[in-house]
Amino acid sequence: MSGIRGIGFDLFGTLVLQEHFSMEQSVGTLFESLLSSGLRLTKDPFVQAYRDANRRLFLQAAQDGRETHHTFWVAEALRALGHGVEPGDPRIEHAVAAYFEPFIERCHLIPGAREMLAGLAGRYRLGLLSNFTHPPALYSILDRLEIRSFFTVILISGSVGIRKPHPAIFRGFIEQMGIPAGELMYVGDDPQADIVGARQVGMHTVWMTYRQQLERPSPLERFLEVPEGAEQAQPDHVIRHWSELVGILTAL
Repeated sequence: MSGIRGIGFDLFGTLVLQEHFSMEQSVGTLFESLLSSGLRLTKDPFVQAYRDANRRLFLQAAQDGRETHHTFWVAEALRALGHGVEPGDPRIEHAVAAYFEPFIERCHLIPGAREMLAGLAGRYRLGLLSNFTHPPALYSILDRLEIRSFFTVILISGSVGIRKPHPAIFRGFIEQMGIPAGELMYVGDDPQADIVGARQVGMHTVWMTYRQQLERPSPLERFLEVPEGAEQAQPDHVIRHWSELVGILTAL
């Protein structure tokens, strides 16, 4: 019998991909919302200021593990353009919600994901651990794709203020799962955030490479023009399709 009692999953790039989506679509929606709220903006300077703020805070979070909400990214971009606004400004909150609408609409499950989750849910405790700055959008995606009910635990970096691969967010996940790390498996597509992060707290790891097989880069990292994490991790297993995960669990 397998020594694995629980399985954690990353979401974006692991269970879900965006079809026919680019960050420029969401940034365009963000800009139009801010413009309609009365802020005097010109698109190209705003997009550049937003990209600069986003890149700086993204790289800072990668270094220290502290997550910031998306409203901080927008507020910093606006301040760089001379607008004295705070992250909690209702105009920013409304614009951030608008920003995520195209993203939510274009999220689709990777083939076989629903069937895999349904098959495992009755045998293992399932959890979701995701880096994401705006939790309401993530919950909307789970509900739209009808997979929220499969997860006993859902932990989002934007809710706790810590990002993967920081060990604190993995320890929090382990605590909520209520299962020792050695009896937990974590599945993700990002070698650094997912595999290195889970291994450093003693979890079994599976690198899901479906996205890489499609040569599909991360939309955010492509927009920010920052490289994806180096593939220096040493996962316990590598899979390309969900049927392979079931085979691994059966063999354990």
